[in-house]
Amino acid sequence: MKNTVICFRITNELRGALKRISETDRRSLSSTIENILHAHLDERRLGETTEEKRRHPRKTILVPALVSTPDGTVRAGVVSDVSLGGICVAAAPDFPCAAGEDFRISVVFSMPKSDTPLAIRCIPRHVEPGAQPGAQVRIGASFIEDGCREYEVIRRHLMN
Repeated sequence: MKNTVICFRITNELRGALKRISETDRRSLSSTIENILHAHLDERRLGETTEEKRRHPRKTILVPALVSTPDGTVRAGVVSDVSLGGICVAAAPDFPCAAGEDFRISVVFSMPKSDTPLAIRCIPRHVEPGAQPGAQVRIGASFIEDGCREYEVIRRHLMN
């Protein structure tokens, strides 16, 4: 039951944008504003309850990659973020991958603004199949070795 009235001032530009959304969604302006506020509050609640489990902060990058398994299966992919501890890569939907200590992948990619390819061996920790048929599989993986040249290149990139 709605029992509170709130009045506030907004610019004509914002009012026009809200009105267009209302018309598109076939809702009243009040209902549109209420839905936006609920979505915002839900997003904030999720942010408060989600604890970051990573030891190293991530940096978003979008670079092409080649991802391979120990049996030689190689697929094109995209590195979406990198940290000192690991990498997130999207690969073709048919890429055979499993999370766990017994499975290894290799990722070859170049950092942004660099032509030098990096080849890094990883252990997949999270494997998420695409939500839609034919969508890429997302792999969150931790690096197997550190202190190598590749690790140093990533560290320098993250510091910039």
